[in-house]
Amino acid sequence: METHQQNLLARLIVSALFTAVMAGAWDAWWHAAIGRETFWEPPHLLLYSAVTVAISAGIYGWYKTKEKIWRRLAIILALVPLSAPFDDLWHRIFGVENISSPLIVWSPPHLVLIGAIAASFIGLLPLIRRDRDITAQRFFGGLSLAAILNLLLFVAAPVQPMGPYELIGFWGAGIVAFLLAGAFLVASRWMPGVAGATLVAAFFLVISAIGFGEEIAPGVIIQPHDHPPAWLTIFSILIVATFIDVAKLKPMWLSGALAGVLWSGIFYSFSSMFFKLEFQYTAGDTGVAVFASLIGGVVAGFFVSKFYKKEFAVKEKPR
Repeated sequence: METHQQNLLARLIVSALFTAVMAGAWDAWWHAAIGRETFWEPPHLLLYSAVTVAISAGIYGWYKTKEKIWRRLAIILALVPLSAPFDDLWHRIFGVENISSPLIVWSPPHLVLIGAIAASFIGLLPLIRRDRDITAQRFFGGLSLAAILNLLLFVAAPVQPMGPYELIGFWGAGIVAFLLAGAFLVASRWMPGVAGATLVAAFFLVISAIGFGEEIAPGVIIQPHDHPPAWLTIFSILIVATFIDVAKLKPMWLSGALAGVLWSGIFYSFSSMFFKLEFQYTAGDTGVAVFASLIGGVVAGFFVSKFYKKEFAVKEKPR
């Protein structure tokens, strides 16, 4: 298979998987705003149609190239649909997860699905690097990194402050800061050209916009909580990504630390004033969130600088 054809195939798979992630976000909204109806609801149909396209393209790439990188990608993609019968079996044994429980996120079938899609995006990044079209590298690389960030933050949802679960209170802000700072630091190194982190943030917000202004359907039980305004979420994330792109501070742990403080300082200093009285939090809670985010940013910077493989950031020569 010619290099150009491989590039087109990799772009197709990224587009299909990104559509699947969008469908997953739509499905999460659907369960809360409309409730559970049937397996054949529109988000499910879009999700599995997109996954089918991605799997077919991945197997075709392996068949035509016989390369290890395509074989590995095809095997990982094949794990995605396995989550469907696993999920059905899980529901038959343990029942349908209540949306008010963290198991709606952390059930093993859901983690298998999320992990397989995230791993598929990671496996696609070296293939995207082969693309000699810099615009294509930025666009499809940005889609991939944004989708990975969305999936990781979804897994972290039960520990995020101001959500329906808040399992570790405002200390959970440190985990969010770790993921945001880590993703944007990787993007700033991996993406060719300028403003890589900002582009990833923009794509990430496109996915997140599906949940903005979420309403709860009658009969859907979820822990009571309030939502920060959408514009504040957007601003706090974009300002952090822009800071990482512009500042490019060294050492990287310092950049991560400042990114964590900047995001949490903006987000948690102002969210409470838009909440109903019963959901407003204290200045002490804000302090905990900022301190936890500082630690999360430092750890993110440390990991990116120490464990980010150099070959991952270098364009791979076509075979």
